[in-house]
Parts: sequence; C-alpha cells; structure tokens
Amino acid sequence: MHKENTYPLISVVVPACNAETRIAGTLEAILGQDYPNLEIIVVNDASQDKTEQAARRVLEGCGRPFSVISHKKNRGVSAARNTGTEAMHGEFLWFMDADDKAEPNLVSTLYALHTKYPCDLSFCGYRNTYEDGSPDAYFPVKLEGAAPRSGEELLWLRIFNKVVTPVCGTLFRKQFLQETGLRFHEGCTAGEDVEFLLKVFCRVRQAAFTPDCLHIYVHHAGMGSIHENNSKEKQIRRYRDNTDAHLRAARYLSEHAPSERIKELADHFLMPQARIRQLTLCAKTNNRAEFDALLSDNAIRKSLSASKSYFFKKPEVWLKALALLHFPDIYFNRRRG
Repeated sequence: MHKENTYPLISVVVPACNAETRIAGTLEAILGQDYPNLEIIVVNDASQDKTEQAARRVLEGCGRPFSVISHKKNRGVSAARNTGTEAMHGEFLWFMDADDKAEPNLVSTLYALHTKYPCDLSFCGYRNTYEDGSPDAYFPVKLEGAAPRSGEELLWLRIFNKVVTPVCGTLFRKQFLQETGLRFHEGCTAGEDVEFLLKVFCRVRQAAFTPDCLHIYVHHAGMGSIHENNSKEKQIRRYRDNTDAHLRAARYLSEHAPSERIKELADHFLMPQARIRQLTLCAKTNNRAEFDALLSDNAIRKSLSASKSYFFKKPEVWLKALALLHFPDIYFNRRRG
C-alpha cells in the first residue's frame, strides 16, 4: 500500500455492549486491515462488564486514531451506531459488530471499488463461522459481471433475498449518508439492519460490489440473536420490533420510491407483509380485539388484497392474506400464543 496520507480516512464504528471477552478479537481484526488510514470509534453502550477497559487495552498505542465513547444508559445497537456516525471524521464509514471478524483486505477491497466506480457504497459477501465446530457457511454476492448496480435493482433483489448484503460488509460514503439523512431507528431490537439497508438502496444511485466473502459473522452461544430469544417475552418483543421495522421500511419506500415499479412493490408487497405480521402479532399475544379492529380497516384489507399481484414471486404472502381475509378465526386460533 502507499503512504497513509494518500488514502482518505475511513472511520470504523464498533457498537459494543457487554463484549469484554470478545471485543479484543474484533479490534485486532480491524487493526489487521491492510488499509493504512483508519479511525476506530468504539461506542460502549452502558456495558455492565469491562468492555471499555478491554477496548482501551487494545487501542492505546495501536498507532491509529481512536476514541471510546460511553453511553450512560443502554440505548441499543442502533443508537450506538448513530452515536459513532455523528463522531466520525472519515470520508467513508464501516460498521463492525463487537463480536465479529473480517478478512484483512475487506476495507482495501471495498475502498478500491469506490476509486474505480462513482458509487455511494460498496459491499461484499460474508461467511458464517460457528464456535460449536459446525463447518463455515459462505454467502458470496451472486451477481453476473463486475459492473456496479443501481439502488433500484439492488432493492428489488434484496427484498426477494436474491442478494443479502450485511451492514458490516458495506463501506458507505459519508456524503451519501449526510445528503439522505439516513440513520438507524433507535430502540429497535430486531430488523433494524434490514430496515436501514432497504432505505439505503432506495436512495442509492449506484453501488459497487465484490463477490468475495470478506465479512465474518461469528456465531456463538452469547450472541444477541440467541440471548434475546431465550424467553417468550423477548421473542414477542423482537417480533414486534421486526414488524414495526417492516412497516417503517414499507412507508419509506412508498414515499421515496425512485420509480413507479418500486412504489408498487412497497405498496403491494412490503406493506401487505407488514400488515400480515401485525395481525400475526395480535394472535401471538392473544389480542383478538386489536386483530378484529385491524381487519375491519378498509385500507388494511385493500393492502392485503393487493398482494395478489406478487403471487408468482412469493405465493405465501398472498395465501396468508387470503386466509386472513376469508378465514380470520382459523388464522387467529392457529397462531394464538
């Protein structure tokens, strides 16, 4: 690589909560990047352990600019990412979770795409690695050719799970985030990443990619998706937050759609999905009164009916909508908590 000052500063934001035993490995993966000009920002989200001290032990004397910001109260990963974004000094932004890893060329590869193409972001594939000894699973970006793609195309592909891009495998241009005002929705415990990325792709002009699996998602017994599903109350909270994230994303895409095609997708596919989740949540929480009230709303019924136009793309959405419209008692009783 060339001298540091020939490369723009890239900020790495690491949200961390009770990550004392894992954050050192993550920070070492960041310090091991072969890109020479990184700023590291750790946001300690009111950890109850020694996360902050563990982070400082690694960063002090590392030779790279860094800061450790602490929330006085626990505000969640979305707020931590937003705090780090507000504090960044770089021209580009990379998010890295406090228990994940990355190949040493992740940043340099994604930055090289920005120098080759005029794009708002670049992204890569990812690898799941399991501490229980299960074999690694690889999820490369499966797109033909190497040319950048429009946000509209990527949005369509993401919604139908043809391309799954991790937030932590994406390099964002700061100017793009500033111009759009995009942030993570604070207080959301599930679905915040997908909501953010759908909004991002809705506004992106062009994005570049590499198929390589450079982000490493570490699966372990203490990870949030497992820890936060260990009781029915937490499962319901996550389902509720995920549902609200679906609703916000559908409304945002409908309002900011770059084309009629995307507006129709938001109104006739994403919104019906969100409404189905709302009604399913009522059943899971045994709230028949709210279930009936939602189903009596003409706008919601029209939304459910509209999903028919995407039957051949994802038939289960229309079939669930059909069951809700014509067999509500059966639907409610089968999903009742």
